Amino acid sequence: MKTFCNKHHRGFTLVELMVVMAIIGVMMTLAASVLRDSGKGRGLESGVDMLESMVREARATAQGNDCYTRLIIAKDEKNLSQDSRHLRYMTVQMKKKNENTRGTYDGTDVAGEGTWVSTSAGVTLPPGVYFSPTYSTTVKWMDNAGGDMLGQEVTRLAGKGQTAVYYIEFDEKGRYVTPQSDPLNTTPGQRLVVISGRRAKAGNRSKDGVLPSDFDSQRRPAAAKGIVIWPTGDISQLRTTRQVYGEEEI
Repeated sequence: MKTFCNKHHRGFTLVELMVVMAIIGVMMTLAASVLRDSGKGRGLESGVDMLESMVREARATAQGNDCYTRLIIAKDEKNLSQDSRHLRYMTVQMKKKNENTRGTYDGTDVAGEGTWVSTSAGVTLPPGVYFSPTYSTTVKWMDNAGGDMLGQEVTRLAGKGQTAVYYIEFDEKGRYVTPQSDPLNTTPGQRLVVISGRRAKAGNRSKDGVLPSDFDSQRRPAAAKGIVIWPTGDISQLRTTRQVYGEEEI
């Protein structure tokens, strides 16, 4: 004898389906938010790691070649695209003698003859991560009261031509030297800070041409991390935003 299924099983009502779909929608929104925020955090952490790695490369190149070197950070303010290299592209340069001489510049006359040349293809910070000259201030040191000691000039970058840049300089011993320091005072430590954000549109008054992802109560980037380079060339991590902004001892 055949047994037939009951054709009178109760199905879901339209209201129940709408409730389930609403719950699924909320869960997907929360999951996307968590993934997005964690992705930003990983990007910022990766940016700090890349920055520290390039600083170490610049120091090692100086010590290994007995010459002055620089960590170069591109300043391409006119390019407003999201994938521009403005404050994201970094490379290392060393000072070499002019073509009529041989060998590597020995750093004894850093203002004299010589040419700065890139030693590698360079790296680009993760998407949405930017170097911040504004918040890369000096560590208060003796009579110094903040500010920054970043160098600025125009130099030739591989595949980019003449480009405005910021730079951090090291002597032939791998010590941090500052182009704007007062020779009568002790050189302070220099913060190098990266923030999470995006390129600002033309006319936007955002600092450095970058619009932060979020702001703190003082309208500063809420997502900010970095390192400190000391006069010896040693490096310390900035582990909190209070350290980034000089409100907490390093």
